[in-house]
Amino acid sequence: MTTEFQQLLGLLRMIERPVPGRKYSSKDLQPYLNQYITMVRYAKEKPIIMCNQILTKIILVVEGEFCLMRSSIKGGSGMIARVWGPEFLGIPQLVTADKVFYSNIIASSNCLAVKIDCDFFLEAMHKYAPVSFACVESMSRAMDRNYTHIERLNFFSARENLLYYIHRKWTEAGANENEPLCIAEKRTVIASELGVTIRTVCRALSELKDAGLITTENNGNIHCTPEQIRRICELNP
Repeated sequence: MTTEFQQLLGLLRMIERPVPGRKYSSKDLQPYLNQYITMVRYAKEKPIIMCNQILTKIILVVEGEFCLMRSSIKGGSGMIARVWGPEFLGIPQLVTADKVFYSNIIASSNCLAVKIDCDFFLEAMHKYAPVSFACVESMSRAMDRNYTHIERLNFFSARENLLYYIHRKWTEAGANENEPLCIAEKRTVIASELGVTIRTVCRALSELKDAGLITTENNGNIHCTPEQIRRICELNP
């Protein structure tokens, strides 16, 4: 096994069991960089991949959060999914004939990532089971996100989806039962993620406030105390 393949396998071992609240840094990635694996950063609200872009490199977002956005021919846009690293981008394009991305993939926080040479990664998939397994896991997560998104749009109310959203934000923050939660997110972003209007989000927030499950600031920040989080965990559909 060459050193480069050993470095790729080492990188996959590092990220194979994501820990809520764990933060990776450029220092963590240094041992795994080589001529085929290079580090890159994406600033918040900047594109990682644009719609109709052709696959050139496999991207592994190691740290940070990004959104998959789709646009209609009438000019409308909506969020398909919000994803947090570690996560691969480009696996379906690598293993199929269609090399085009059909979503705008935008960093919703500062992201730390690596770009991996496609031929090198494809050879690693054929030679090493851990690489192939990581690809299967990545595609399975994407399928699960799509199913969950469709199910929630069709079968859950805005209030239930907002509870689910708050619970997920708490999980992403480390799922600490003894610390308060603050969600500093624009109403437009929440509405896009839930697939509803801003008015519907505001109405659902008012319902949760009336139920004593959250408080909000004038700047729009959503706050939950540890006790409120425990109640949300019990109610989360």
